[in-house]
Amino acid sequence: MKKSMADRLLAWYDVHGRTLPFRGTKDPYRIWLSEIMLQQTRTETVGVYFMNFLARFPDVFALAAAPEEDVLKMWEGLGYYSRARNLHKAARMAVSEWNGVFPADYEALLSLPGVGEYTAAAIASIAFDLPCPAMDGNLTRVLSRFHGVRENVERPSVKRQLLALAGEDMPPCRCGDFNQALMDLGASHCCPGTPECEKCPLKGMCSACREGDADLLPLRSAKKAPRPVDVEVLLITCGGKILMEKRRETLLKDMWVYPMKEDVLKWCAPEYKVERWGIEVEKGQRLGDARHVFTHRIWQMEIWHCPVGATPQMPEHYRWCTLSQMEQLPIPTAMKAARQYARDILTEGLEIYSTAHMPYTMWRSMAWAYWQSFQDVHRGASRAYLEEHTPTYMEMLLRGYAAMGKDVYCLALGEEAAGVMVLDLKENELCGLYVQPLLQKKGIGTRAVQFALRHLDESRDMHVTALDSAPHAIRMYKNAGFTRVTEHRLLDKEEQVWETCLVRPGDENKEDMHHGTDGTEN
Repeated sequence: MKKSMADRLLAWYDVHGRTLPFRGTKDPYRIWLSEIMLQQTRTETVGVYFMNFLARFPDVFALAAAPEEDVLKMWEGLGYYSRARNLHKAARMAVSEWNGVFPADYEALLSLPGVGEYTAAAIASIAFDLPCPAMDGNLTRVLSRFHGVRENVERPSVKRQLLALAGEDMPPCRCGDFNQALMDLGASHCCPGTPECEKCPLKGMCSACREGDADLLPLRSAKKAPRPVDVEVLLITCGGKILMEKRRETLLKDMWVYPMKEDVLKWCAPEYKVERWGIEVEKGQRLGDARHVFTHRIWQMEIWHCPVGATPQMPEHYRWCTLSQMEQLPIPTAMKAARQYARDILTEGLEIYSTAHMPYTMWRSMAWAYWQSFQDVHRGASRAYLEEHTPTYMEMLLRGYAAMGKDVYCLALGEEAAGVMVLDLKENELCGLYVQPLLQKKGIGTRAVQFALRHLDESRDMHVTALDSAPHAIRMYKNAGFTRVTEHRLLDKEEQVWETCLVRPGDENKEDMHHGTDGTEN
């Protein structure tokens, strides 16, 4: 009977098993990474993070060698950041003690930081086909219903009972597939609440299905509701920079947040808290509210903007950041609303000015922004091609444009160049617009295009070119009225670099966009 259960389940899994980015591999590193990510996180959320994380850290050696802040940044948005810190520690342990080779041993895997009984069993069974039941929420639910376990599954004795039953159900081979089949069954038909018993491949063998109480199982203790906590979040800005704080508390430890205070008294103005740090506040403005639910508490946040007149020296765990510096920090999802307000505040200070009398330091900053944008849009090119386009080379190109009589503009946020734009007034052309990758899709490019439209001659056709590898730029230009594609040009045959040329019709040609040459509607 037990064998029949496994056979039936595996036959169902072979047809209906989920196709996931982290399935179909025996690589312990990838399996370990996916299982850590899947802890307390929805499967559909993990896929993109898993692929991005692998691109940045393709093996355990790359992960072990990375700074912790880089790991936290790649983890940003997944929550439960202690998982990322433990992942990093475990990678370093795997490299130092096992030379990067994960052992086919349940107890050894269990010794890794952040790896509990479930994760060790999942790695052991999927990577090495060891008969280790991976008892997560799905397996607990499926097996308690299948075997009719009608006691509190959180009690240690009941946990041991379910583990023993799972071990008896385990087939002699395909142990990893068996665990994943139970997970998929729990995620599809044997789901929480009201299960779809009629579609279940085990319906004829399941105790809960026979007794009609599947919706009541498994039995668990009632959980305490999370406690509401009033929080003030302060966006303290000065000269195009914003003050960030590295958390030292256990919750969100080592993540970067905006200065905040929990359990605040409602009558306490935020100005008082800023002054405690020796910062003179010009005026505090309440921007809005936000809410974030943790396991044991709910942050009910008031978000304030507090511009200040000076940037005093702060303790080590504080940092004054430009917008791009802020975007490089690992910031938790709890700060999502505050972060958007911060972006809006910092991009409000965008200045666009000619480089004719620009100081040398801004030329270097602008060339750096140009280089970053170039590297991003050409990331599929050869290493040699990218290496020859250095920041110094990009600065030389910009100075060459200026020497040819073209207008080169700096897109500046305070003392930092967010990007660069080149206009050719004679040809009525926007020759190039480059924005740092971290600052893209924040309205900077759109505002630069609007600036260009005011300086180019609207009575004549306006021209712009965009690389085919930057579809977001093409969409932005089309939204600005560059609707007619005139040609596709091959810029580099070896690297297959193509660009699209677009036109925004001048006043005398706009009628042609609506009528053919014979006066009929197009």
